[in-house]
Amino acid sequence: METDSLFYQLFQQLPGTLFELLKLSAARAASYRFKSVELKKSLRIDGLFVPTKVKLPINVVEVQFQRVATFYANLVAKVFCYLDENDPKQEWVAVAIFPSRKEEPTNLGPYEDLLRSKRVKRIYLEEMTAVKNPTIGLGVLQLLFGTRTEVQEWAPRIVRRAEVEVADSDLQAKVVELVERLLLGRFPEYNREEIRMKFKLHDIRESKVWKEAHELGREENKRQMIGTLLAKGMSPAQIADLLNLPAEEVKQLTETSS
Repeated sequence: METDSLFYQLFQQLPGTLFELLKLSAARAASYRFKSVELKKSLRIDGLFVPTKVKLPINVVEVQFQRVATFYANLVAKVFCYLDENDPKQEWVAVAIFPSRKEEPTNLGPYEDLLRSKRVKRIYLEEMTAVKNPTIGLGVLQLLFGTRTEVQEWAPRIVRRAEVEVADSDLQAKVVELVERLLLGRFPEYNREEIRMKFKLHDIRESKVWKEAHELGREENKRQMIGTLLAKGMSPAQIADLLNLPAEEVKQLTETSS
């Protein structure tokens, strides 16, 4: 499973998940921009939460699913390289994410002071996601550790919650794609259609609600465009010709725009 890509998509689509893992309010994500950063010294920060408000720290996020002795040396190097290239006065927090404690390096002596400080936060997903009724983001992460039977119960529940709790229909579809992608990685013996059948997933993009929402969005765009063209003095006939729309449709939209 390509965990770097999976977590990048998760934090990009549901940025509040990081702050939930840190036991902070998911609303804190509204004060950050999430991105991936290439540093000049051939280092790459896979996940960087950059604050949009002063006094908030940057959050440098690294996910490690295998034990690597140099993990903390590499993480600290990325933090200080970023500060050196950007703003050395910037407050910072390094977030180390492991599946469990078994993947963390064993020789922590050189980093003990930092690990005990507020500067480094260690997250063990297996422990953090072992909760009932998790949020959508934590629920997606739960799928990494559940048994096949548990995942068959949890996966459709996440999709249902996305339909109810997420107002953005595009984001709803992206949550489904994220769940499917994770399950394809966990159960490579199934193809995408088999995953959908086995775990009772349905594509939100095929639902009546999603289609109606997108149709409404297209209608709103048409109304706005027609309203703008009317304000510029164009007639409905001219607008119909310009937008390649039936005259009757333009007439109806003109009435609702005026």
